Amino acid sequence: MMKNIDVARYFLNQDKSGEIFNKELRKQNGRMFYEGNARLNKYMHLAQNIYIAKYGIPLMDSVFYAYDNGAVDPEVQKNYSVLLERKNESVNVPAREEKFLTGIFKAFRNASLDELIEMSHEDSEWLDKHSFYKKEDQRMDSMERVEEYRAQYADMIKVLERMGA
Repeated sequence: MMKNIDVARYFLNQDKSGEIFNKELRKQNGRMFYEGNARLNKYMHLAQNIYIAKYGIPLMDSVFYAYDNGAVDPEVQKNYSVLLERKNESVNVPAREEKFLTGIFKAFRNASLDELIEMSHEDSEWLDKHSFYKKEDQRMDSMERVEEYRAQYADMIKVLERMGA
């Protein structure tokens, strides 16, 4: 299982132009945030769910919480600016995971942030947890949804496989 920070760094490394993971401020659902930070968290959330659907195990050690604008790994969220500044540092990724993460990046790079948030909001684990007030009650457990994710992401897995991921 990969470290969440390594997955974040891998995605950031793929954005050579800095257009996808940026520091553009945005306000949505009463929250102010960097668009790139939200986008990174959605990539990670979707990658985790799709990996679970495909392999039956987690991709990374992220702990996601059901925030208003979708699933968020608070460690990645908090360290976004530092990760962005150090995005060109190399990260060691096993071959299978590298192919998978590259496929995820390519599949979602043209998706708008609104589309990514909507995909995050379609996760039944997010739906069950997002209305709680206390953070500990918003903690998501994607492994509880393996069979559901296999059905939900079956087409996405086919697309990724056609892409060589």
